[in-house]
Amino acid sequence: MDISEELLGNCSPYIANLVYDIDVRMLFIECVDSPENQQPMLRLVFPDITSFSEENQLDAPDDDNMDDILEIYWEGDNQLCIETFKKAIHLQLTGEPFTEAID
Repeated sequence: MDISEELLGNCSPYIANLVYDIDVRMLFIECVDSPENQQPMLRLVFPDITSFSEENQLDAPDDDNMDDILEIYWEGDNQLCIETFKKAIHLQLTGEPFTEAID
């Protein structure tokens, strides 16, 4: 089940920051208002991660282009996939994803 629109709302899918904090078992993705302004607007939080893996979507790194979320969907019970232009992140988590506005 795709939950991209539910999490992003009216925020752009462009990513300013993506951090997996292994100590607190959380993934944070900060999205910007637009690729032109690049002002952080929304933080997606994925808590209580029990398994994390990622794979590159591209044959070679593309550091010149800003990454963006293509889709966020449930793959199964407590298993979530976050597909971006540059990578696919697979999570197993016991908590529910949520968002925080960035002021």
